[in-house]
Amino acid sequence: MHTPAEIGIDDFQANRAPNKRYRTAPLKGLWPHTTGGFYHDGRFATLGAVVDHYDGHFGLGLSGQEKSELVEYLKSL
Repeated sequence: MHTPAEIGIDDFQANRAPNKRYRTAPLKGLWPHTTGGFYHDGRFATLGAVVDHYDGHFGLGLSGQEKSELVEYLKSL
């Protein structure tokens, strides 16, 4: 369970939960999502967009190559 600030999004949906937190989806079985619907509410169309979000939110400084490799790794889970 994560606070909205921890994952870098608004608290709109979290405020509807009793503990005001988001439950993040497990990475296992991510491969069936080949088009859109990524993130708990489907706000990101691609895994690359999710990686971009976290790269920016956490200031990871990933290169384009690293982002691409991370996406491919996530798809392999």
